[in-house]
Amino acid sequence: MTRVWGDDRSSPCNKVVRSGISPRVTIVARWACALLLLATSARAACVGDCDGNGEVSVSELIASVSILLGSASLDSCSAIDADGNGAVSVDELVAAVNNALGGCRADGTPTPPSPTVTSTAMPTASAPPTLTATPATGPRVVFFGIASADDNVRMPSSTPPDAPPIYELPFGFGFRLVVEAIHGSAGAMPGPSSFNDSGPPDLQVEVSRPLGNGSGAVCDGGSPSFGGVPAIDPPRFDASDEVVDALNDMGCRFIDGTGQAVRRTCVASCVRDQRSDYNCVNADTEAQFCALVDNPLAFPGGDTLVTVRVRDSLGNLGAPAQLIVRIQQ
Repeated sequence: MTRVWGDDRSSPCNKVVRSGISPRVTIVARWACALLLLATSARAACVGDCDGNGEVSVSELIASVSILLGSASLDSCSAIDADGNGAVSVDELVAAVNNALGGCRADGTPTPPSPTVTSTAMPTASAPPTLTATPATGPRVVFFGIASADDNVRMPSSTPPDAPPIYELPFGFGFRLVVEAIHGSAGAMPGPSSFNDSGPPDLQVEVSRPLGNGSGAVCDGGSPSFGGVPAIDPPRFDASDEVVDALNDMGCRFIDGTGQAVRRTCVASCVRDQRSDYNCVNADTEAQFCALVDNPLAFPGGDTLVTVRVRDSLGNLGAPAQLIVRIQQ
């Protein structure tokens, strides 16, 4: 396996600035970092709605970031200056992002995503194929879903019968994939690894469509080699180099800045509960894994089926779980 690691995985904002990529991509990537690190609630009515049409578009977000970075004047989008002090703060930019994700109500506060929203722009994926032929004795996935970059869990946009839940998002990046598991009938704890140099890791995640540029290089997620994750379609968990490399490549996105696998406990959860405290989604969770989907790893437009299963410390495999990430086109 060919592995390319970044110089500094713990500071994505600085990595992007040093990477020499185009200014437009740098701007969007720095916005994603700001959203992850400093997300707060909106403070003013439709902050970032430059043209006053009641919604915030991607181009308006880019214009707002340009003002923040000093490459554009405030006159190009006065709506980003929520407090009227003649300058743009990161809080105001995050408010604009929240408005872009959820829209604005009449009173100006962000509209939370609705769990009943459905879309007819793209077909609903059919039921996933059966991936295990024998009873699974390994860990059970008790939650598999998406959290926004401010660490709040999102509800699925729709839950078709006999098919994976669908998470419909306006952008292919700026959110987290979250996996929670408990021991299976074998009784062993979920394993800790999301990357394994000599075979498949304990956390095994596949995507049906390429992420980023779909590069086959393993762990090419840092500067200067921003790459991607290849697709495995239909999903399968065999011992081929193609599958093992793809599992480890995706697993690298669940590794922290120290290069260590992150099998979190609920005390160190990456998501918030309804009281805004950091906690697991499922009260019985024994192991949580989280990955930030940043701009270089962006999901493509349309439907991408994501499949996960977990192996325990004794080598027993659990049953797979699936969801669909639907990026608006």
